[in-house]
Parts: sequence; C-alpha cells; structure tokens
Amino acid sequence: MRVIPGISLSVVAAALFAAPLPAQPGESRPWNVAGRIDDGDRKDTDERRYDEHRLRLEAGRRYRISAGSDDFDTIIQLFQPGESTPVAENDDFNPETNLNSRLSYTPGETADYVLRVLSFGPEGRGAYTAQAELQPPLPPPVAAGATSQGATQWQIWDGELGDSDPDRDGNHFDDYLVHMRAGETRLISLESGTLDTMIWVLRAAEREGEPLDMDDDAGPATDALLGFQAEDEGDYLIRVTAFSSGATGTYRLRISDALTPPAVAPAEPEPVPEVDAAAPEAEPTPPPPAPDHPPAR
Repeated sequence: MRVIPGISLSVVAAALFAAPLPAQPGESRPWNVAGRIDDGDRKDTDERRYDEHRLRLEAGRRYRISAGSDDFDTIIQLFQPGESTPVAENDDFNPETNLNSRLSYTPGETADYVLRVLSFGPEGRGAYTAQAELQPPLPPPVAAGATSQGATQWQIWDGELGDSDPDRDGNHFDDYLVHMRAGETRLISLESGTLDTMIWVLRAAEREGEPLDMDDDAGPATDALLGFQAEDEGDYLIRVTAFSSGATGTYRLRISDALTPPAVAPAEPEPVPEVDAAAPEAEPTPPPPAPDHPPAR
C-alpha cells in the first residue's frame, strides 16, 4: 500500500466518504437533477418508492420547486430537517392537462430541506427531472381605492390575472388589502366571464400561509361569493385566483361595506361599595306614637 507523507488515513477517508453538500438554487442558476425511481429505492408508508435530495433554502425567499416525468405521475414533498410531515407538497400542476408537480414555498428559516420525489401510485417507476429556482418577491397587495362604488355599498375593482402575476402551485393571483375591525362582516363577490373564480381570505402578515376562509362556486355559475367575519382587528388580504392552474382572464371584485357593526367591548361594571362586617347594625326605626284622641267620625 502506498502512503502519502503528511496526510493521515482518517483525512483521506473523510474526503472520500463525506456527504455531498446540499444544492442551493442561485439568483440566475436554477438547481436541476435527473433521477430514476427503481425497485431498489426506499418506500413510504403507502408502499411508494421515492428519491430524496437535499436543498439549501434561505428564510424569506420565494422558491418554485417542480418535478416531471414521462413515465409516471409525480408527487413532490418538501420536509424540514428531521421532520416526517411535509411543509409543502403537490401532486398535479394542472389536473386537467398536466400531471407533473409544482409548488411555491417561502421558508421561515434558513436550513437544509429535503425534497422527496415519488409516484402517485406504488407501481410508478421510471426517469424524472426535478428543479428548484428562486422567484421574485410577491408584489405589494392592491391598496388603492375602488374604481367605482355600487348603489348597495359595494367597493368594486376591475382587474386581470395574467401570466406575469405571481402564482401559488400554478394558480395566478392578485391580492387586495382590506382593514377590518373585530366582529365586522363583509360580503365578497368575484365575477368573471372567462375564469372559474376562487376567493381566499388571509391575514396580511401571512401571505404564504393557509387561508382563513375561501370559496369557489357559491355565486352564480362558477363565480365565487363569500361572507367573512373578522375575529380580530387588523389588515386582511382578499386573494383573487382561479380554480385551474395557469388560468388567465379578466374579473370584477366586489367587497361590501361592513354589514354588522364591530364588536363593542362591554362597559366596566360600577364598583360596589364595600361593607364593613364589623360595623354595628343600625337599630330599627321605632313605630310612630299612637294618637292620644280618637279619630274623627
């Protein structure tokens, strides 16, 4: 065996068997990987084979992560280090036309995340590609006043979902900023002649979180209609989006003025005077004296 002077065997072994560094999508270079699901891969609790890849994601930055295959219906799941429940997952980018997977995610902390690629069914095998890329920050929500006002006290905005708008799991959206007081109720209507509209309501500070309420088809045809009551005073987002991934088109958003007054805090009860238990009880008032002459007849 040849020994290299000055270098210990432990250092050589560490260099040979060190774990690969996690991939980190950059400003102009998306991360790409080509893989294959085979019979020898690990299985999840549903008997589906999968591959895993480590990704270095930075807190507060938006990422788009996707996977596709010509051989099987892909699913992607994103895990925080050491966790068994995914923080985000997606099956079909567009269930009607595209069975590949895509999700958007903004991590709350910088860490080495795990991207799992698997098949929708346990029989899925074959080649796939996966990609992660940085996305621009979300644009500020629309805070401008309504373009018109209806006779029934509706605030009305006319807008359009386009290819340049941000998307969540492939669904484009516009956000509208509304301040609401605790206990206040608003009606929200979203109409379109070309879109199957959906309404989401979120807290303004949690744009990437789960909606507080949502609706798809409560209005006429495929229009959305929703009544929402705010539990707390603060800023809320009314999200205009569509049921189908990638859908674009014009819409009209209506938000009513408050239908119910905000909750009023109960009045403070008046203080009850304290009673001194040691104080002597007051003597009863004696009855008036009897008259000394008979009453007149």
